[in-house]
Amino acid sequence: MAMSLKKIGAIAIGGAMVATALASGVAAEVTVVGGSLSDIKDILVKDGQPNCYVVVGANAPSTMDVVSAADIAAKIGSMCYKEGTVNEGCAELNVHVSADASKVEYNTSEYDNYTYVVTPDDGDYPLDNGIIFGGDEYYKGGPITTKTLTTLMKIDDVDPKNIYSVNDDDGIEIGFFAMKNESHEIGIDLVGYASIVTADGKLDTGNTYLAPGVLIPFLGQQYMFVKADADNDDLIIGKCVYNGVLSEGETYDLGNGYEAKIKAVLEATTSGAPSKVDVQILKDGKVVAEKFDYANTTNPLVLVSGPVGVIVVNAYKNVAATTGYADVYLVNDIKRLHLGDKYEGDYKIYAVVEDPTSDQIEISKDTDITDSGVKIKGEGEVDNNKLICGIALVDDTDPTNDDNKLSSKGDTFSAVDDYFKLKVDDVVDSKSGTYKIYVYSDVTKDTTVDLGQTVSVLNADITLKKIEATAEQVVPITAPIAKLDTEVSLDSADKNLVLVGGPVANKLTKELQDMGKLPVPINNTSGPVIEIVKGVANGHDVVVVAGGNREATREAALYLIKNL
Repeated sequence: MAMSLKKIGAIAIGGAMVATALASGVAAEVTVVGGSLSDIKDILVKDGQPNCYVVVGANAPSTMDVVSAADIAAKIGSMCYKEGTVNEGCAELNVHVSADASKVEYNTSEYDNYTYVVTPDDGDYPLDNGIIFGGDEYYKGGPITTKTLTTLMKIDDVDPKNIYSVNDDDGIEIGFFAMKNESHEIGIDLVGYASIVTADGKLDTGNTYLAPGVLIPFLGQQYMFVKADADNDDLIIGKCVYNGVLSEGETYDLGNGYEAKIKAVLEATTSGAPSKVDVQILKDGKVVAEKFDYANTTNPLVLVSGPVGVIVVNAYKNVAATTGYADVYLVNDIKRLHLGDKYEGDYKIYAVVEDPTSDQIEISKDTDITDSGVKIKGEGEVDNNKLICGIALVDDTDPTNDDNKLSSKGDTFSAVDDYFKLKVDDVVDSKSGTYKIYVYSDVTKDTTVDLGQTVSVLNADITLKKIEATAEQVVPITAPIAKLDTEVSLDSADKNLVLVGGPVANKLTKELQDMGKLPVPINNTSGPVIEIVKGVANGHDVVVVAGGNREATREAALYLIKNL
């Protein structure tokens, strides 16, 4: 009875385990002779590829031998992998920080209004002249106090390519709570968060702005401003994953199937004029966005699609004019912040605008972005052509609502995303409504860092320099490893052999027994046995999996599979 090996080969190539092979129990003791099971592993697989043929008798009296051969072939397929050192990858990190700002005393009998502000450094960035929100000044009629909260982020240089006039300016985060006296209880009147570009080492937004490529902190992580989308009234930010030069035809993997490509660079024929660049964004190899436009520091080319974006700030040809190059920022994890929309809870998204008064910030309620008067393409203006220099998240609360009141020791009020909180440390005098209060932060951020990349999270610069690990890669089997005993001979074998079946079922097993090469001869009364014979097949090793009958052969095969 001739057996078909098509099914055996298919199972081996797939590397699948046959369920019945592992589900059965071993009924008899299996004898291993001529070596150990670890010796067998080396015989079966080498360098991640099968190093043997599994041979079953073409005229085996039982189909059970064919099943055993298929199971062994499948097991060998599952052992085919290569180990190597990891030279690319990423790490998912969990960063936790906590800090307290200084405690202050608020006497509601003395002041109807009080504003508590936190910045990364109250010496460099005091908000002494207050906050303007939609034209209202949140400091009149009461003091304003600025304290340092060290968990708030500061970026020392917001313009890494030094292409704009803000190249030495800072990016900082600000938190604030405006309070009112509500029958000697603290009523929260306004609470907010702002991320702004300010002059180097001081709080002055009179000449600052957001332009494509400018860095900005956002809720504890460093982002890059991509553009102000005047058509949709969105402020678009993302995480910069590449800052460098790409040549014509070059692509960059942005993750999740996205790639950025510089398709072509066309040099201007007029001296001093900007070059034009053809930029593409691909998803799973297909172009999903494309733009062909001028690119220089006053006309950055910005292309956004889904979660990724490309900013081209310059383009040029080499001296021979044979190859073009583009100076780019590549970003992923794009966020579209639509002015006036709620970001979380009742916190709404607003623009911080340039303000000629130092130690003061102005948050505009205008949600209509214009770009008609800007000097740099990708900038935005609101509120009668005031340049946007930051992003604010503000909750204009009702101080009379009991949910917005603090009156007992331990009472807290959380800012957006629980990024920082106001807390009553002590009630000094309940009759006069005197409280000791402070702002604190206890926050955790998750971030992903690619190998060689540096990310800024909660004022910590984290670089993944090396991954010390090994990896296993499944290796596809390119040819069937199962053969009939009529297709292989001991004299011409080019690999090691696994012979399934005793001398009655497998002619190669019979040849070995007739030659006296089997350490333990097999007869009708033999139990399950696994025999290793070194160098007997044209210099290659042979493993015999057999027994005195089909059941014994099956038990030997199951034992081998279970213990490899």
